[in-house]
Amino acid sequence: MDGRKVKPGLLFRSGDFFTLSPGDIRKLESMKLACIIDLRARREIISRPDKLIGTVKEIIHIDIHDAAREKSEKFLQENDARGLETVLIGDYIRMVSNHQPDFRRLLSILATTDHLPLAYHCTAGKDRTGLATVFLLTALGANLEDIRNDYMATNALTKSIMQKFIRKVTESGLNGEILRPLLEVRIEYLDAALDEINRNYGSLHDFARDILKADVLTLRDKYLAR
Repeated sequence: MDGRKVKPGLLFRSGDFFTLSPGDIRKLESMKLACIIDLRARREIISRPDKLIGTVKEIIHIDIHDAAREKSEKFLQENDARGLETVLIGDYIRMVSNHQPDFRRLLSILATTDHLPLAYHCTAGKDRTGLATVFLLTALGANLEDIRNDYMATNALTKSIMQKFIRKVTESGLNGEILRPLLEVRIEYLDAALDEINRNYGSLHDFARDILKADVLTLRDKYLAR
């Protein structure tokens, strides 16, 4: 909001690194990626472990439970499209309420680490990672419109992946198309989190500063170009 921009090449948000090709790994190594923060639950890490990247000096695990997965599997088996449309709304509210210490730890690491460039990710890089980015951009002083646009960019950048997954599920005999609400980000999901924050904590900026204890001055000095 003060006219500065985030410095390029220091922070990246992503899906998991389980399917990286050798070329992908070489690309990340050429960027000298130094730290990975993995926001997945332990069972997700065990089933889809990240590929090793030679330049990474530190890997940090912050366990943010993927509660939506169990519910979505049930709704898919029951062909319950409405259930799948609402499952992430409830999960965003849950993350705001139940995972404050985890987002607080992430922001603290970003403020103190010397291991840059850094990538933080969950499984798809859109919900847990998406909310984490909302909180980070808020601490950095981004306006809400830019924060929303950054959040919604996921749909354009992962469109081909979503289509491939829907087709694969459909070919297995299930209705893959009803999974679209789970695979996309939607402004209703973010608004559910923002409504919860505004109702209980005053504003998004208050939440980042007072509840998540974001070191605003350090983060802005570190990640913003003057």
